[in-house]
Amino acid sequence: MGVDLTDTSEVVTIHVDSPAALPAIVGRSFTTPWFSVDPDRSDQFEFATYLDSYPHPYEEREGDGYGDGLVEGFHLLGMIDYLLNHVFTADFRCVPWNYGLDRVRFVSVVRLTDRFRITGTVREVLERPQGHLVVTDLTAHVEGRDKPAFVATQRALWVTDDSAGPAAAPTS
Repeated sequence: MGVDLTDTSEVVTIHVDSPAALPAIVGRSFTTPWFSVDPDRSDQFEFATYLDSYPHPYEEREGDGYGDGLVEGFHLLGMIDYLLNHVFTADFRCVPWNYGLDRVRFVSVVRLTDRFRITGTVREVLERPQGHLVVTDLTAHVEGRDKPAFVATQRALWVTDDSAGPAAAPTS
């Protein structure tokens, strides 16, 4: 469970060598590795967000609703940062802060047994005083299914420190 790195042939990454190069990634596409949610972490998510403290209407009657093993939509959204960290790399110091989501649509159900991955395209890069706002259009694909799990537009503020030098340089 988790990220599947056994076959990375379809993974497409975006590498940026300097903050000045960020605007050049507009229009570039990426694909994360396949991923599946661990049952233990799904339980922890439900506990941390209090979803375990009330009866789920979709689990109350047999044959009704979504059934067992459903991965909650906000849990899926919480995986965006983790998965994108596998495909965006930089040679400079930056912290890509989650700046929000413009639109989200949950299109199909994801279960603990499903593998999914995110594909996306960088829509725009806007210069900000702290760095660059990177806007990406995302689609979470479920293996073996035509309908995606979700589609979303994400904004991440890449806070940079141009004077800090390369990412590998230690801070004192």
